[in-house]
Amino acid sequence: MVENWWARRGPVTLVAAWVLSVPVLALVAAVLRARPDVRLLTGAEPFVGHWAVRTGPGLVVVLALLVAVVRYGPGLAARLPWRGLLPAAGAGAAAWAVALATTTSWDDLTAPARGRHEYLAVVPDVLADPRGFLDAFLDPATVLPTHVAGHPPGLVLLLAALDRAGLGGAGWATALFVLAGASTVPAVLVTLRALGAPEATVRSVAPALVLAPAALWVATSADAFFAGVLAWGVALLALASAPGARGRWAYAAGAGLLLGACPLLSYGLLHMGLVALAPLALTRRAGPTLVAGLVAVGVVVAAGLSGFWLWDGIAVTHEAWAPTGAARPYLYFAFVDLAVLGAIIGPAAVGGLARLGRADAATRTVVVLALAAAAAGVLLGFERGEVERIWLPLAYWVVPAVAGLRPAARSAAPAVPSSWLWAQGGAAVLLETILESPW
Repeated sequence: MVENWWARRGPVTLVAAWVLSVPVLALVAAVLRARPDVRLLTGAEPFVGHWAVRTGPGLVVVLALLVAVVRYGPGLAARLPWRGLLPAAGAGAAAWAVALATTTSWDDLTAPARGRHEYLAVVPDVLADPRGFLDAFLDPATVLPTHVAGHPPGLVLLLAALDRAGLGGAGWATALFVLAGASTVPAVLVTLRALGAPEATVRSVAPALVLAPAALWVATSADAFFAGVLAWGVALLALASAPGARGRWAYAAGAGLLLGACPLLSYGLLHMGLVALAPLALTRRAGPTLVAGLVAVGVVVAAGLSGFWLWDGIAVTHEAWAPTGAARPYLYFAFVDLAVLGAIIGPAAVGGLARLGRADAATRTVVVLALAAAAAGVLLGFERGEVERIWLPLAYWVVPAVAGLRPAARSAAPAVPSSWLWAQGGAAVLLETILESPW
């Protein structure tokens, strides 16, 4: 009887619990803030930012896109040729992210990239002396912007290279971040199909991926770029591991290059790389994973021989972060992280987790590995808040849980109910309207 009740009411119950957790965490934050030894976020716990109602002419575009995706997205996802669905899904995700970011002003799209704590602030120094910058990067006496100091130097070096090629500045950086982040959507679709998920199921989750509230931080944060690199690394590995794959070893080598670049972009991508185990777990084909792993290790070693050893970077960053971590209560931020994960994957994905057992093996495996990676970040204690951007590389891997919301049918696979898509997009619109985020 309990199982029947959960099958009927589980998704709504889980979403209700998640929604209730947000004001509860805000109230707990108000109490904790009175303690002198506690350092919280910026006043909008569990999120980073400030509560402020903001609307503008761009809201009309946002609502029009929401209506279009809910009304026509499932049909297009079902009918488009596979090679047409992938760019359409990526373009839809990019349009949704940009529309949300420009609800009040076009300037809001590039403003995060121009922040004083961000990467572009040090690009002139890298251009002036790349070798000197790298040599001094891990020196505790070197003063760097917050996000530069808290990450490996990979992205700064890439932005400097783009600048030298004539593609410098906030506009090009924003384009890089948004396009890479939006490309995560087709990468997830490619991965699921290559790993054996029914194509009808893969197509049915596309609209929910496009409308995921994670788009709020795709435009614009550098973590969107990290998400794209990880996603395509996993997608190439899935293609390499698929039965009868052509170009198997080329795919595996490409996967290794991208996956090897991940820890040179963000230390958090080390444990988020758990998602890359999905091809091995599902296909039991070890060769492509072994090749990709060897190439990835080669990339990390090459970076070390060039002047940046990953483990040294982790040690220095952990030591610098320790005072901040000590001031953020572990247990409280564990719940904060879970609540924010629910926000970035959206209510449709939260509800879908209640019926994940209905999904196919490929979808279940990908979702569970992404959740395990998030849990690892919480248990390790390094990710205390700010996960709306930090967990972008994981968010789109959890969203396919919406497959569990599809009504059971023996014939043509039905789409995710439109009510859940309205909730998915509506959550993004609501957060954009009432939360002023620095990203």
